[in-house]
Amino acid sequence: MYTYADLKSDMSRLAAMGAAVYSIGTSVLGNEIWCAETGRGETGLIVTGGIHARENVSCRLVAKQAFDAVAGGASGRLFFVPMLNPDGALLREKGAAIAGDRAQTLIDINGGSDDFSLWKANINAVDLNTNFDARWGTGASNIRYPAPQNYIGPEPFSEPETRAIAAFTVKTGASLTLSYHALGREIYWYFYQKKHYSRDLAIGEFIEEQLKIYSLDGAHTDSAGGYKDWCVAKLLIPAYTIELVGSGSHPLPDNAADYDYRLNLNLPEKLLNYLQSA
Repeated sequence: MYTYADLKSDMSRLAAMGAAVYSIGTSVLGNEIWCAETGRGETGLIVTGGIHARENVSCRLVAKQAFDAVAGGASGRLFFVPMLNPDGALLREKGAAIAGDRAQTLIDINGGSDDFSLWKANINAVDLNTNFDARWGTGASNIRYPAPQNYIGPEPFSEPETRAIAAFTVKTGASLTLSYHALGREIYWYFYQKKHYSRDLAIGEFIEEQLKIYSLDGAHTDSAGGYKDWCVAKLLIPAYTIELVGSGSHPLPDNAADYDYRLNLNLPEKLLNYLQSA
């Protein structure tokens, strides 16, 4: 699996290649949420992965995209945040011991098991992609108690990880965000937008054209409180969630997304060019 140690190693290599590497904030346990920035210009894209602990294939892709962008040069600014949920990734890798005196509580939440390979949440057992202030708590699968997945938290932005990426998105003035998840080969774009419906749909169709075997979802409204949802509803910018890997089940093996990596590798640069020519 792609680990937090792998991420730190990749960030060091990216810095040596000329990327600006820095932390956008820290997790519940104080682990840094790393970003690699490259390029210049007014148009900026934020690319994220690993908001769900078990979706390490998305972390690996975003890191690969960062290397590709740094090596090739970018016509605008690109911000790569491969692992939004470092505590969850470490929990999945190393088990509950990383949480110290909270270890038994996490095992209890996990049904008595020390196998966290299917865990999605952060160390507070909050599903970070339900914790944003965008129709928070109205998703079809949302729950209101700590769990390996789907717990919305006590209030919007209760978690330092969601606060960090939200503040960073505002600070950068990003023109578009791209969030990678792990299963389904689908592109989600809709979140009740009206004024920018045509703009956001057109960009979604462009992404679908580039990825070829991915499907652009229609007016999907079962979920709420996600990062993409918040970007669309509150910042009024186009935002897309891309699910990697066409079939399979969690936990995905390391090589499950190899083909998807190739399809998605230079999508951020293509989107920059699209936005600048629109």
